[in-house]
Amino acid sequence: MQATGERLIPGSKNFSELEHLNRYYFVVNQVELKDKKVLDIASGEGYGSNILATYAQNVIGVDISNEAIEHAIKKYKKDNLKYIQGDATRIPLEDNAIDVVVSFETIEHHDKHHEMMLEIKRVLKSDGILIISSPDKYYYSDVPNYKNEFHVKELYYDEFKTLISSFFKKTFLFNQRTFGGSIISLDENYTQYTSPLVVEQTGEKHPFLPEYNVAIATDNLKYNIPNQIVLYKEQEGVITNQDVENAVYSKELEIKNKRTWKIGNFIIYPFKLFKSFLNKYK
Repeated sequence: MQATGERLIPGSKNFSELEHLNRYYFVVNQVELKDKKVLDIASGEGYGSNILATYAQNVIGVDISNEAIEHAIKKYKKDNLKYIQGDATRIPLEDNAIDVVVSFETIEHHDKHHEMMLEIKRVLKSDGILIISSPDKYYYSDVPNYKNEFHVKELYYDEFKTLISSFFKKTFLFNQRTFGGSIISLDENYTQYTSPLVVEQTGEKHPFLPEYNVAIATDNLKYNIPNQIVLYKEQEGVITNQDVENAVYSKELEIKNKRTWKIGNFIIYPFKLFKSFLNKYK
């Protein structure tokens, strides 16, 4: 599959991949999947459905792109995994057929949010669970003044919360953001939970602010989340800004010490000097 930026292609080794993998392992650690039928809406390249199929009884990945479906069928092969071409507002499944619906970074790609939620409710069993995410319009787009060309209608936190809670009796809202830093976590379990505190380099402190909003929703009033925080760890340490600067400086020294660079610089030096002279007297 060609990487266009519209959907994640595994192997990119960037923040986006960390975010997506964190979401799928979030599902695995919030719901016991071994006897569950799972639907992954907008399954894309197929990697997420494949992860879920490692833990679930059955997984169906649905995507609007026929290219994505054909790719996923060829790449990911499990007896309990299949991919079907379909629209999020017209899911090609029977009523009350699914235990868990997963839909990550889907709803902002169209403006038929009400229709999509109705379809999710239709295919879900009465005690089924929805786990869904979407970028927070304020922190994802407004604050950085960023426009994602593939997004049609992004939602602010309150809009996202209202939409999901209007279809389900019980909703848990989570925030997601990838950052480089250090984590200090309480090593005990308490019944009460306080949102993480973030301290900036300046000493300024504020609540953990979302780049993405994630919701777990269900009509099963007995369901409770087993984990309040789910971290996806790629490596033991983090790369700081100073690490990057040091790496760049080391690479520059390595290049400048090479004989070919020295010869090339010697050859072009007179031209650089002449250009500087011309610019001075323009």
